[in-house]
Amino acid sequence: MNISNNTVLITGGSSGIGLALAEELLQHNNTVIICARNQKTLVHAQQKNPNLHTITCDVSDERSVSNMVDNLLKEHPALNVLINNAGMMHLHDVANNSLALEHQKNEILTNIFGVISLCDKLLPHLIKQENSAIVNVTSGLAYMPFMAAPVYTATKAAIHSYSLSIRAALKNTSVFVFEVLPPMVETEMSHGMDMPGMKKMLPVNLAKYTVKKMSKGTLEIKPGASSMMITMYRWFPWMINKMMDSMAPKLLANTTHSA
Repeated sequence: MNISNNTVLITGGSSGIGLALAEELLQHNNTVIICARNQKTLVHAQQKNPNLHTITCDVSDERSVSNMVDNLLKEHPALNVLINNAGMMHLHDVANNSLALEHQKNEILTNIFGVISLCDKLLPHLIKQENSAIVNVTSGLAYMPFMAAPVYTATKAAIHSYSLSIRAALKNTSVFVFEVLPPMVETEMSHGMDMPGMKKMLPVNLAKYTVKKMSKGTLEIKPGASSMMITMYRWFPWMINKMMDSMAPKLLANTTHSA
């Protein structure tokens, strides 16, 4: 895929992985629009990167998504790349009922509905473009269970499956469907989730790797330790499950993490 001269929308683009992707794509001569729920973080991101365009949107809310899409197609009719990056993660001790159902619902709406809603609303437009793409940011955890974040892992597994399905459906169109499956990344979401022997990937390194792989047409992008973990899980699921289960009690000392 050509990674220059595109018009790109990045959800959850005001910090972390989303902002790193925005900054990397700006360096490749792209028009980049970032959206987020928090206007203050959007202003801060734009102050740091004056060439960024910003728009406020809560991807878990259908009306907010519809309003954003209507405005985007009027102001940026050349839009041809959608990066679904917005996500929410709650650590959740199921055995002790530690998480309110409303939080679990918000996690599902953000991580699943937000992705599907934007894809559905923008696909008719993207299909008309000569060179277009959908990039779904999931997680290496899409391939394996993790009892400390059961809803999060389920939502990422769902979007992994969704990505495979729409990729097959769109194979004869102009739309590339990429999936990025990051390892643990140094972001606000992972704050406090430090484990001995596990080094978090920097967002800037993830962004550079992702854009490089997109340019080569790699549809399933597994940065850092993600590729090794997924491969090991396929061959030795019992070993990875044991490792993940040993991590969970330590991480459950934290409460809620979202981005």
